[in-house]
Amino acid sequence: MEELECPSSFNELERAAWAFAVQAHGEQRRKYHNEPYVKHLERVAQTVMAYSGTTGMVMAALLHDVLEDTPVTEQEMQSFLEEVCQGSIVKPAEVLQMVIDLTDQFTKQNAPGHNRKRRKQMEVERLSQISSRAQTIKLADIIDNTRDIIAQDISFAKVYIPEIVALLEVLKKGEPFRLYMLACYEVQKAVYRLEEDRQRFQSLPDQEQE
Repeated sequence: MEELECPSSFNELERAAWAFAVQAHGEQRRKYHNEPYVKHLERVAQTVMAYSGTTGMVMAALLHDVLEDTPVTEQEMQSFLEEVCQGSIVKPAEVLQMVIDLTDQFTKQNAPGHNRKRRKQMEVERLSQISSRAQTIKLADIIDNTRDIIAQDISFAKVYIPEIVALLEVLKKGEPFRLYMLACYEVQKAVYRLEEDRQRFQSLPDQEQE
């Protein structure tokens, strides 16, 4: 595993969550940049921090993909959080719940028989019920993912962006509201980019569209 440096802006508890995430994600790489996966987690956490997120929220942002994308179990994460948060004002159960809330529940494995469209609809319904703090982290995650996907993978963006447009409709509990507006702005820019791409394709001679 390459040597990574924890951002200096993180406090002691956040640094512990960062180290846990680095260990959990191991050699996983970010799809489009081949950068260590933790770089995405850092950006999400730093956005949460920039919009007045608490230490617990920053920790959850750093850990938000661990249960979904690594072998780490809820029990193992709970044990880690209880140990590292001991003597602090951060409540381990609240951090764990945010991570659980941010973990996809309706995957192919957990919801067999449902296609992607239905699974995403079920996720939208579920995410509409999560806490405002978890929704805030989800908005930060959407911002980073949208920027990457629209810049690097137009083909997948055609699937992803409409799903996120629908999801944003139920994330209005995220705070502050200007973070929600930033997410809307990034997604709307992506929508315009897709429309430009569609119009450009339609303007090509028939032989170039094949």
